[in-house]
Amino acid sequence: MNFFSPLPHRPVTLPPEEVDRRFSFLRYRQVAVMLVVYALFYVCRLAFSATKKTLIEQNIYSAQEIGYVGAAMLWAYAIGKVVNGFLADHANVKRFVGFGLFITAFANMLVGFQMPAVVLIGVWFVNGFAQASGAPCCVVSLSRWFAKRERGTYYGIWSCSNNLGEAIAYVLTSVVMVNVARMYGVDWGWRSGFWGAAFCGFVGIGLIAMFFKDSPESEGLPSVAEWQHEPQSLDEKAAAGDVKKGQRLAFTNWAVWMIAISGGLFAASRYAIIDWGIFFLEVKKGYPNTTAASIVTLNSIVGAVSSFLSGIISDRFFKGSRNELALIAGIMNVTGLSLMMLVPGQHMWVDVTAMVLFGLAVGILLTFLGGLMAVDLVPRIAAGAALGIAGLGNYIGAGLQSIVSGYFVTKDAAGKPALISHTFANGYTLDYIAVFWIGMALLSVLCALSVWHKRPR
Repeated sequence: MNFFSPLPHRPVTLPPEEVDRRFSFLRYRQVAVMLVVYALFYVCRLAFSATKKTLIEQNIYSAQEIGYVGAAMLWAYAIGKVVNGFLADHANVKRFVGFGLFITAFANMLVGFQMPAVVLIGVWFVNGFAQASGAPCCVVSLSRWFAKRERGTYYGIWSCSNNLGEAIAYVLTSVVMVNVARMYGVDWGWRSGFWGAAFCGFVGIGLIAMFFKDSPESEGLPSVAEWQHEPQSLDEKAAAGDVKKGQRLAFTNWAVWMIAISGGLFAASRYAIIDWGIFFLEVKKGYPNTTAASIVTLNSIVGAVSSFLSGIISDRFFKGSRNELALIAGIMNVTGLSLMMLVPGQHMWVDVTAMVLFGLAVGILLTFLGGLMAVDLVPRIAAGAALGIAGLGNYIGAGLQSIVSGYFVTKDAAGKPALISHTFANGYTLDYIAVFWIGMALLSVLCALSVWHKRPR
């Protein structure tokens, strides 16, 4: 484990003006490399999304087997988010994140050679656990390089890596697959999708080796708190530089756990649209597949913009408080889901408006409830632990949603997919799945309100 130990602190020997210049240069470069590297983690995570249809059509794996593979990834990620979050606080994050990306790239390379389904589930479980090292390492790095009053700004910028990774995965992987399949056959097409993702991962490892830094102190610079003259909170003083003490303070902070619960309830509504949004618009409202997909895609595009701006707005206009924006976003989340699911019939402008509101909400809540609000409440040296606790809530919520939503889907007399619902005396039909999704979003708002006045001690 010595390989992953933080690099030793070097004495500050540079003159003050050179310290300012080098500190500014390195931390902006750190954000840029984290943005790209975490996007490449996403490419290695989403290879199955681009290849799924081909794998099923060619009878390489059944839909049920691929479902188990997806579940293995999701639950491994939930566990790994906590474990790796606690480890990242103690680690040289440059080596930790590089090792995690190597494992996930190697897993993609192995899948391209084809293997029995049971082995594939095990490999993708390992991939999910390795994937869960990316976000904690990046958040710990943000905490080491940026003061609390500006953390939201750069956390929001880094959060855009989710959308960048999705774009690279869906576009690049599909282009590679189609062209390779055209030239060498379908069997090589799906393999190239996984190998292309692995190649992207290895490129990311090269970027980490060249540009990623562990901490300012390991580069002969002062800590960011000293450089920015940041006052210490009571919890910072209580931890006194002891990572285990800091993590204990994070673990016993009820507000961190409440944010995790709120994030899990939000994740249930978010993944409901990711997993079932297109299905709902096709089955309930009769949209063709391409139209339904286009409507749902709007929320990803809008979400990237709101994620980017969320931290900047909260830092500039709310003095680092996330609660006001989280409340506004929570209301937009409930409103967007209600418009989409409770307004009967095909009304394009209603559904487009619903997805725009939902996307704006997702970008903000994914940044805040996904980790930033929890990280704000703990000592800097326990940022990874706080993110891990928040991540655990998010992915447990996402997994439970996937299971529960499936219970509300049935088939009609003609054997076509349908939704279980209740029809009132006036003829209005209410789908149970709508009550579940909107209810999760509303409960998320109420849980977030419970920590409204909570601040770092």
